[in-house]
Amino acid sequence: MFINGSNRVLFIKWEEEFLPIGCLTSDSFSENVEMLSTTTRDNAGWATSVPTNQSYNISFDGLVISTESTEGDPTKIGYDRLRELKRNRTLLEWKLEDIGGLYVDTGKGYLTDLSDSANIDEFISFNASILGYGKPTSTSVIPLDLQQPLQYEL
Repeated sequence: MFINGSNRVLFIKWEEEFLPIGCLTSDSFSENVEMLSTTTRDNAGWATSVPTNQSYNISFDGLVISTESTEGDPTKIGYDRLRELKRNRTLLEWKLEDIGGLYVDTGKGYLTDLSDSANIDEFISFNASILGYGKPTSTSVIPLDLQQPLQYEL
């Protein structure tokens, strides 16, 4: 089964409630590990490696909407709130959720990059990155239609 990108939503905790990023156009989640080079007599000089520090990064793009002005949408996280979190160096909580309920990834991190682009006669867009703080957690949920035991005909 393929999962459509529009079915995945990035949430950030704002005042004790997870709010979705408003007008999100893309997001990516990447994990990596630093490797330490090693070798022993047993491997005749061939290089080996062992994993050491792990990290992850979430990058996302969106369109700028107002969330904190009187005409804004307070039920979403927009560029104005992201800018506040970035400038205050706030350790934030995030959640990346599949709307179909297959998985939920959660964690903490810092906004490390935040930029916007304003082209004439177009909506203002932004790019942002969250550098993970500690280990993320994952929860997989098996949909009800897949919880039924499989039956085979012979």
